[in-house]
Formats: sequence, C-alpha cells, structure tokens
Amino acid sequence: MLPALLLLGSSVLGLPLLGDPTARDVLRLQGEWVLARMEVGGKEVPAERLVSASLTIQGRRYRLTTRNMTFEVELALDATKSPKEIDMTFLDGPNQDRTGKGIYKFEGNRWIICRSLRPEDDRPREFSSEEVNYFIMEWERKSP
Repeated sequence: MLPALLLLGSSVLGLPLLGDPTARDVLRLQGEWVLARMEVGGKEVPAERLVSASLTIQGRRYRLTTRNMTFEVELALDATKSPKEIDMTFLDGPNQDRTGKGIYKFEGNRWIICRSLRPEDDRPREFSSEEVNYFIMEWERKSP
C-alpha cells in the first residue's frame, strides 16, 4: 500500500518516483504541524509563546500561521546531503523573495529545522542554536 501511495503522491506532486529520498521527505511533510519546541541563540523559547504557531504543507509550499499572521514559503529539500538541507523561499512578508538556508531531520513524529534568523547568513552545519543568529524549531504532526 505504501509504495502505491508514494508512487501516486510523487506523480501528483510532480516529484521523481520512489527511489528519490527527497521526494519521500516531501511526501512525509504533507499535512498539518504544530510548533512543539523552539530554541533561539541557545535559549529555550517559553512554551506559552509557541501555542499560536501552526504549519500546513501542501506540495512544496507551506503556510505558517503565528500570532494572527500568515506567511507562504516555498520549500526546496535535499535529502541526499548530510545533514539534510532545506531552502525556504519566502513568498510574502518582510523576507519576501529571500531564501533562508537550513538543515532538517526527522525524529519520530517530529520535523526539526535549524537555520539562521537572517536569510543572508550561511547554512548551519549542525543542529545547534548556540550562534546568536541561529534557531531550532521542532514541529510535531498535528493529531486529527
């Protein structure tokens, strides 16, 4: 069943077929996510500040909603790199037409991203927010 679903999803999303790890990761991201944890500059963001953040991924785009604001972002993943790479091109908002470079991984039902607060900064090489301008977000798949 899963191979058929991946094949169908790949053709619907216009992605390469089954053997492509990036296409598998794009399919794995589809759906709704909530922000479970965030760290900025080596410091944990209080949980009460995270409750308004949600993410909906459809194809290679995601819609981030936080504090009554919504932003659209186009994703480009490369699951063949180590660590896996993500480029996030902002389609609106203060970073419109700029691309943030990050890394990502999956741990259980969580999707973890590390990137710079500023799109012009270099891609992080590890999952650490010790650098002042780096942050880590842990997204958890939303329960139905």
